[in-house]
Amino acid sequence: MVVMSSPSSSRVLRIPPSGRALVVSDLHGNWADWQAFLRQSRAYERLEAGEDLWVILTGDVPDVVRHRTIDARVPSDGDVKILDDLLAAKARLGERGERIVYAEGNHDFHVARVSLEAAHSEALRQGLDPPAAETFPVVGPETYQRFVERYRESFGDAVLANNILPYDMVPRARTEHLRLITTGPVVVVLEGPRVAIVHAGPVSGVGDYDPTSLRNAIQTAHPSQLRNVSPEDYFAAPYHQVLNSRFRHRDYSLADVAEFAALFDCEALVSGHTPHPYLLDLEQNKALPDCTFTRGVGLIGERQLVLCTSFGAFHPELKRYLELDLTKAYPDARALAADPDAIRPLYSPEEARKLEDVCRPLPGASLASSLSP
Repeated sequence: MVVMSSPSSSRVLRIPPSGRALVVSDLHGNWADWQAFLRQSRAYERLEAGEDLWVILTGDVPDVVRHRTIDARVPSDGDVKILDDLLAAKARLGERGERIVYAEGNHDFHVARVSLEAAHSEALRQGLDPPAAETFPVVGPETYQRFVERYRESFGDAVLANNILPYDMVPRARTEHLRLITTGPVVVVLEGPRVAIVHAGPVSGVGDYDPTSLRNAIQTAHPSQLRNVSPEDYFAAPYHQVLNSRFRHRDYSLADVAEFAALFDCEALVSGHTPHPYLLDLEQNKALPDCTFTRGVGLIGERQLVLCTSFGAFHPELKRYLELDLTKAYPDARALAADPDAIRPLYSPEEARKLEDVCRPLPGASLASSLSP
């Protein structure tokens, strides 16, 4: 299969084999977890001291409503607080601020999409020309509420609940937030460890593509490519898949994981996106086929590691971030998961126990513990 793509700046970032990298996934507005990560990793202090260090977020800082139902500490504006903190750190660091890398996730894409749709809707209501997508238009609470009501009248509650309401950061977003969360890479390649980082997962049927055209399609991924296309083309687009795919839904195979990693000269794939309970069959009280847990991370086959730093972890004691030596190569994701220097707890057991009254454990927590070697 040959994929057509339009030119744009590369959405694949390659990091050379030197120094270290910290990897954080799916905060969804959990300011306390972000502060715990900064405290444990000393990321900002190390960057400010000139250390050869990268900080990589796998996307999905936006949207807090679901997270607030399981963690009472999540503030109603936690997503913008984290993004403001990132923007301030990048400005403070100057050129070294480029070492804070924000990889786009599905919520990032959709917050920008809904913001654009709401701004267009409001412009039409007022008889004005719609704003250009490249200006990252934003809407306030009143404009957003008008858009929600018009959308409900046009499409109904079910479509509204699926397409609009999950992306609750929209009325809080500012232009600089949208620019940060949607213009970074969609694949980060750690050349030394031979690890590729994506938000969700690989493209389905990687072997059916011409490798060069698939790499080019990912390098030139742009939101405009997913506007005004058929549903079939939307869901088939490689850009959409790396932001949204889930193994549980059979969106991809173990072969796709291996072949996608190999596309970027890697042996392992690291992703966020998938809450750890999604790797379990709760009715059968067992892990999904080819899935397991070890040391607080999920594994899909031998080559995909599923990281839950915040949202999606079974409970605070199992929240993890990564710290990778960028000169150390891994033969697969299982070897990465077994490296005690790479898998870092967000909280100590004592700290986690203090959070039991405010953080609700997710379904399957005890089962996952029994499956961990």
